[in-house]
Amino acid sequence: MVEYTCGCEDTFYELCREAGLAYIRRITRLDGAVQAIHETYRWRCKETHEVWIALLNGEAQ
Repeated sequence: MVEYTCGCEDTFYELCREAGLAYIRRITRLDGAVQAIHETYRWRCKETHEVWIALLNGEAQ
């Protein structure tokens, strides 16, 4: 994991890198228990970082 949003929220995100590629993981919790983990496709790091910045700015879809 490289970066992450606040884990105090019920839904938070992690920016991950692996084998020269990167992806974003979304973790959803309910009453403190993990309910779901979703991951994006693996992209080149530059592309993933652009999506990460859009996510942080509330611009990602």
